[in-house]
Amino acid sequence: MSNTTTSTLDNLLKNYFVPKALLNLKANTPLYADAEKAPQPKGSGTTTYWNAFNNVAAVSCALSEGTANTETQLSSRRVSATIAQYGRLIKLSDLAVVATHLDSLKGAMARLTQSAQESMERICQMGIFKNEIAKNQSSDVLSMYMSSPASSFCANTGTSNASDHQFQFPAVFGTSCTALSAVSPTAASISAKVSIYAIRKVLNRLRNQNAQPFADGFYHAYAHINFEHMLLSDPTYREWNQSQFARQTMHAGLVLPTLGIKFKFSTIAPRYAVTAHSVIPCFVYGMQAYGVTELDNSMALITTSGPDTADPFAQINTIAYKINAATAALNPSAGRILFSEEVL
Repeated sequence: MSNTTTSTLDNLLKNYFVPKALLNLKANTPLYADAEKAPQPKGSGTTTYWNAFNNVAAVSCALSEGTANTETQLSSRRVSATIAQYGRLIKLSDLAVVATHLDSLKGAMARLTQSAQESMERICQMGIFKNEIAKNQSSDVLSMYMSSPASSFCANTGTSNASDHQFQFPAVFGTSCTALSAVSPTAASISAKVSIYAIRKVLNRLRNQNAQPFADGFYHAYAHINFEHMLLSDPTYREWNQSQFARQTMHAGLVLPTLGIKFKFSTIAPRYAVTAHSVIPCFVYGMQAYGVTELDNSMALITTSGPDTADPFAQINTIAYKINAATAALNPSAGRILFSEEVL
């Protein structure tokens, strides 16, 4: 029987693990599935544009017999964003591949797939929170959660993904305080914390803007896993789930759709935590709220091995992924960011 070599393992990665990893990655990445897709072909530059159409008003009078009324002008906002490139690289020596008991190449592929999934999630965050990938986790930006009033959180005019936007979508506070810094960190009110009350409030704002739910009939929401922890501790939520749904929810640790909203939770969703206060945002949105453009199929997983002038003894195997993408808020009326005091 022939030996299994680094070359045959490399072919296995290219022909099996790479396509499988890409398929699973996009299917399981939070936010990606809900984005409006607009693939950009090769040779079309790095600036991408979306046409985000405005709603058409209802009729205001009856038709006259035999006479058509004046046609309605269809209007839209042209939203632009610049495609950027992102990637990670792992290098493995041939000795490490053949000497370790674990499958180094397969392990590296699994870790890179996880990294690529988190990267795509962070890219999608740029169309929701800040438009620079590093800022969504930066404390100097997140600290604005505390000090800014809800009315100033969104400077988005809906025409570009410009850097002057404080956040991409308007904010909603469950509390009546104008800034969350006014909330007591030790005895936060129910309205300031994650609660059914706060969810009702953000749902009301979306419906007042005629935001359209997804094809499944629900609005969707994206938040840190701590949001799930706090929602499960809300007295009203527990009351709802203590009877017929207990086996599906409390026993299994599940959060079912609540008030017409399906939740997605992630460990890398933005949150702000300091000694005095901790604030957690939850993005609640309907159809066409934000978009993702991918250039040249967006993502590639790349494996290389074999001798060349830089590696004459073929001692190095490299595995990398590369993403070409941009995101932008398409319709600020179709989403709201609920900010709550995080009390664990």
